[in-house]
Amino acid sequence: MKKKNGSAKTDFYFLAFVVFHAAVLCLFLFAVVKNKGVKLDSDLFSMMPENSSSKVYSIADENISKQSSKNIFILAENEDFKKAKNSAEHLYNELKKSAAFENLELYTDSLALSQMQEFLNKWKFNLLNENQIKVMETSPQEFCEKAVQKAYQPAVSLDFINEDPFFLNQMALENYLLAVEKSGTAMSPGDGVLRRSFEGKWYVMIKGELTEKGSALASRENTVPFIYSAAQKFETDGTRFVFSGTPFHSYASSSSASKEISVISTISLIAVAVILFFVFRSPVPILASLCSILISSGIAFCAVYSLFSNVHLLTLVFGTSLIGSSIDYSLHFFINWKNSCELKSGREVRSYLLKGLSLSLISTELCYVLLFFAPFALLKQMAVFSFSGILSSFLITTGIFPLIKIPAERKILILGKINFNFFNRKIASKIFAAAVLCFTFISVLLFGKNFKVKNNISNLYEMEGRLKEDTILSYKVLNYSPSSWLIVTGKSEQEVLEKEMKLKEKIPDKSICTSDFIPPVSFQKKSIAENEKFLPYAEDVFYSLGFEENDVEFYKDVFAESKNSFLTVNEKFPSSIETLLQMLWIGERDETFYSIILPSEISNQDEYRQIAKLEEGVFFENKVQDISSGLDNLTKLILVMFGISYIVIFVLLKFFFTWSETFKIASIPFLSVCAICSVFAATGNSLEFFAIIGMVLVFGLGLDYIIYRISNKSSRTELFGIVLSFLTTAISFGSLALSSFVPVHIIGAAIFTGLTAAFFATML
Repeated sequence: MKKKNGSAKTDFYFLAFVVFHAAVLCLFLFAVVKNKGVKLDSDLFSMMPENSSSKVYSIADENISKQSSKNIFILAENEDFKKAKNSAEHLYNELKKSAAFENLELYTDSLALSQMQEFLNKWKFNLLNENQIKVMETSPQEFCEKAVQKAYQPAVSLDFINEDPFFLNQMALENYLLAVEKSGTAMSPGDGVLRRSFEGKWYVMIKGELTEKGSALASRENTVPFIYSAAQKFETDGTRFVFSGTPFHSYASSSSASKEISVISTISLIAVAVILFFVFRSPVPILASLCSILISSGIAFCAVYSLFSNVHLLTLVFGTSLIGSSIDYSLHFFINWKNSCELKSGREVRSYLLKGLSLSLISTELCYVLLFFAPFALLKQMAVFSFSGILSSFLITTGIFPLIKIPAERKILILGKINFNFFNRKIASKIFAAAVLCFTFISVLLFGKNFKVKNNISNLYEMEGRLKEDTILSYKVLNYSPSSWLIVTGKSEQEVLEKEMKLKEKIPDKSICTSDFIPPVSFQKKSIAENEKFLPYAEDVFYSLGFEENDVEFYKDVFAESKNSFLTVNEKFPSSIETLLQMLWIGERDETFYSIILPSEISNQDEYRQIAKLEEGVFFENKVQDISSGLDNLTKLILVMFGISYIVIFVLLKFFFTWSETFKIASIPFLSVCAICSVFAATGNSLEFFAIIGMVLVFGLGLDYIIYRISNKSSRTELFGIVLSFLTTAISFGSLALSSFVPVHIIGAAIFTGLTAAFFATML
């Protein structure tokens, strides 16, 4: 009868293993086909939480980040302007060979002046600015005289003079070019390029916009390596290229993260394999455990991609911790498989461990389930990755490992040489608990200011080497690094454009917005009306320029055809203007229209916040500050979740253990939290978001040790299993603490500290 029950259980767990893994793989294949490949993400800001206070911020941020994530600036630096320009031209011609650029500009005529003039000629009557209208109203004769003078200036095009005697086209062009210049940099046109002299050196700028493939992270199609390689060939004769833009930073961080994934995973796997071989002296547990790790990690990746259609590289870096946590099941199984002679089959080993394994699974998975409800995409990815990976490992241990034949020789040699009773546990446990609490108390007294929730995303990415030097230098030369902007909302396109024009008068700094290129219709009507008043003056100008009477009539006909047409955001603009508008004009979302006013620099943030406060439907966003504030709020939310999970698990454990045992189990997370907080405070660090994430994960993982310990009080084999479990987990998380990527380092340090405290508390 027992055999039948065991067989039924084996069939159940094996079937659960097959169904779960098959379902995840099918969903993954469907997602791959749907998305035409696998996408990885490593952008720093994309892993940050949205400001949950208003969807306005997330909508604007999504739009501007989408554009800025593809823009690059390359400065050719040389003491001699001609050499700088020559090097820039060589690099520009080389980069043009690549299909990875949506837009690439070096020459000032790359604004496609002819295309621009043709476009503006169509809308010349609509685009007078306030000053030009004022001159026409107050000094019509002077305005006509200036028009005649322009006809004899060599830089002015005469292509449209028969339908534009006042050179409205030229005025509109100047207005547009001035607005483009306000879009940011301190570079100015000269000798056919954009250039600037700064601290005794000349800088010539190449500006580009990458395609989606060209800016794809963690992809062979990323064009940054090609840019570096091409630039290296032309860094001769004193020329040096300075690189600036989000794609360069994203490439650096993604490359670093990719390498760290490989190194951390490889080292962790090798270390675990060596430990397993030393303990078991058999290839079966090693191969089975490594296969379990690979399968569970693969399934975790597939589950994340199936749900989110992309996987952040930080999720994968964090996922290396799965090596330590998922192998716990394998270790407990194979230690009894190898050493517990009273257990005659793999099914009996599973039955013996099932209570501890199940409670461990429930307590750990509960933490990840709670994390999944946090309003933060990256945290959701981490939760799904770990949840599915650990569930996969559990099903492998309970559904596949029992099928492995029990070895003929059942003895772990090293276990017989270990003395677990070399100290008095009752005394040592009190000393340990007192030491942790005293350390916490002293830390509170000495470093109390660090016991607070405080995030600053500026500290999460550390630039290094040449990229750091280039970023600092390019900021000085370009004098352009927008990180804050005003968001304008309204019920219609025209309402938003009118708000922009009014706000521009209040903004103290150089800025750019959609209404610089598309005035509201009410203002266009004003421009058209002024041009209509000026029609009688056209005859004098034409006669002064030697035109015939029929040219005057032609001009009047052109005006008549155009006077009822109005420029809107739906018009097809020249490419250079189109690129700017894609960043500035967001458009309609849920019956509300959005746009961005983008200052090139902000002299006083409080002034901007005050402007936004006084204007209905206007918001001010400082990305760094708002994300840091969002992280603070999210961190506090996770702490609340942590408290809820603590209570839920305490109640759950009471159904399986006595009051005394339940309180012992509950003391482990408490001591772990004390250790983490004290160590972080003593090292001068506040409780940041990623430290709290580590704390929550310790809560689930640390409970495993004490659950196994109390479930098998008299078993030396299980005690040894806890030691091995800690060693393998400490290796995987300890290696994360060595990462140069700050968020990964913080998570690794927090988990390693907490797990160490949990392990010693369990052993004592």
